[in-house]
Amino acid sequence: MGGVTQQSPFNTQHKPLDNTKVRQALNIAFDQQTYLKRVFEGTATAADGPYPPNTWSYVHLPDYGYNPAKAKQLLTEAGYPNGFDTTIWIRPSGSTLNPNPRVGGELLQADLAKIGVKAELKVIEWGELIKRAKAGEHDILFMGWSGDNGDPDNFLTPQFSCASVQSGLNFARYCDPALDKAIASAKTTPDQAARSKQYAQAQQIIHDQALWIPLAHPIAAALTTTAVSGYQVSPFGRQDFSHVSVR
Repeated sequence: MGGVTQQSPFNTQHKPLDNTKVRQALNIAFDQQTYLKRVFEGTATAADGPYPPNTWSYVHLPDYGYNPAKAKQLLTEAGYPNGFDTTIWIRPSGSTLNPNPRVGGELLQADLAKIGVKAELKVIEWGELIKRAKAGEHDILFMGWSGDNGDPDNFLTPQFSCASVQSGLNFARYCDPALDKAIASAKTTPDQAARSKQYAQAQQIIHDQALWIPLAHPIAAALTTTAVSGYQVSPFGRQDFSHVSVR
């Protein structure tokens, strides 16, 4: 599993995705189990937050559950009884974090259609997608993140801090004083237990505000032969051959 997560951020600066109930409704409308089976075929676990369970300070928060009727009710409460139009951005080709972007996008598109949300699927070349998403042009985006040092801040500061709205890596484009304070304070706190409490607060805010649809944690794996020894799969997506030998 390692430090890898895949998610679908909502651009909270675009209406009606600025409405918390709308974002919660889209989470509830998403059939995560079907997504995992169709896209990853057993090579990923379900995500429920900003980073994997083997990251220290991780807190398990109940997912929103798959319930189209409840999702439809929330949309009505938010003032969108007939749904709305939006877009889903995906890359044209697969990767470790997203082996089949088109199938994933089509599954989410179909789930949202069940509650009246008409989502146009836009396939955009990867470099162009990143450039335009950093500028905040997207509505809903398929995105992955690979942590490279095992620290929770490696997930939280780049993706949820207010400063990262300006740099573009905060694809939810959500700037909240309480969330920003929890992340910044934890980063400068030397005690890990105290940091964990602050990160737990951050995870709760991210969950309650439904800034993403958490998708999956891809499982890191590698095929080797008996002729190879000393190789270990890195949870950070790196390749270290310094201890590898071949008979």
